[in-house]
Amino acid sequence: AQNAYVLADQLPKRDFKTADELVDYLLFTGVLNTGHKRIFIDEAHYLQNLGIILKNFFDENKYQVVVTGSDSFSIYNHLGNELVGRKATFYLYPFDFEDYLFAKGKDVHTLDLSNLAYDVVHNELNDYLEWGGYPEVVMAKTREEKINCQTKIFQTYLDEDVKLLLNRQDYFAFESVLEYLAKNVGSILVWENMKKNLRLSLTSLKKIKEVLDHSFITYHVLPFPLNKANEIKKHQKTYFIDNGLLNYVLRKKMISNSGKSGENFVLTQLLKSKKTTIDLFFWQRKGGFEIDFVLYDFLNKKLIPIEVKSKDTDNIPKIFNTFESVYGEMVDYYIVMNKSIKKERKFGKKIVSFLPLYTKYCTKPSS
Repeated sequence: AQNAYVLADQLPKRDFKTADELVDYLLFTGVLNTGHKRIFIDEAHYLQNLGIILKNFFDENKYQVVVTGSDSFSIYNHLGNELVGRKATFYLYPFDFEDYLFAKGKDVHTLDLSNLAYDVVHNELNDYLEWGGYPEVVMAKTREEKINCQTKIFQTYLDEDVKLLLNRQDYFAFESVLEYLAKNVGSILVWENMKKNLRLSLTSLKKIKEVLDHSFITYHVLPFPLNKANEIKKHQKTYFIDNGLLNYVLRKKMISNSGKSGENFVLTQLLKSKKTTIDLFFWQRKGGFEIDFVLYDFLNKKLIPIEVKSKDTDNIPKIFNTFESVYGEMVDYYIVMNKSIKKERKFGKKIVSFLPLYTKYCTKPSS
């Protein structure tokens, strides 16, 4: 094998000053040998002088190096400016629904999810909505095993990542912030309300939220305004990167699901499948009228508004009329995600595409 694998958080020594020093240590301990061409370093942010070490690797060109970690914030803090122009960044998320089906033994390459009847996949989808896409959880056989896996993942995250990133006071407030976000998933996040409810300083709240975002637990969606006076501009909506973790937090606190599971699922699927030229927003008028998601293709200056409904529907949402009156020239087409209906309807000169939750919805309608 040409690959060497290093778990940086398990190395007895971590204070290497150069790449050569790290290589000598790995050769001495037998982790690396002269036949290896690539070095994979997991939890790389545990290494001191990471940026200098990786710059050495790049400049010397002896090994290809891939560094991974559960906390992008720490990794970037360690890198500094040493790797400008020297790195490519990839984000690895939990399984999306197609990954999940593949792990369950379904050959997704021969399946057209967009044409499958709802009753063919609804059991798998419900399972995915409840347990999410962390590989270990997906492969667990029983409910008890899945809960144990989730508990281990969450506790490891608390013990290793959160403790590393937060001071003592913020660490003990962390779970209350996470619980608040889970109860209010997909809702407008108002910092002052959160501060009042949790009795925490704004500085602590924003620090904890930053850690959650950078460690791939939560993801915040910003509003899409083009300087319109009657639109929401400052607030954000928060979702969980994994439905299973969202449900774990709610279950742990004996809180019922808020009904936003489908919307959170759509967010995770969009996040994992959208092109790099597409940004993800939501849209809300000051009167409270809202479109769940707006995809903005900044390369082509086109918008795709998306509404998520938990039940079957082929009704065109009234809010689309409002959005069309403001941004109609930029809209490519509209999407309504729903339980099982798949059809297209004309909407003036546009098309509204009704799609089941499990479909790939970043493709244009056939009409």
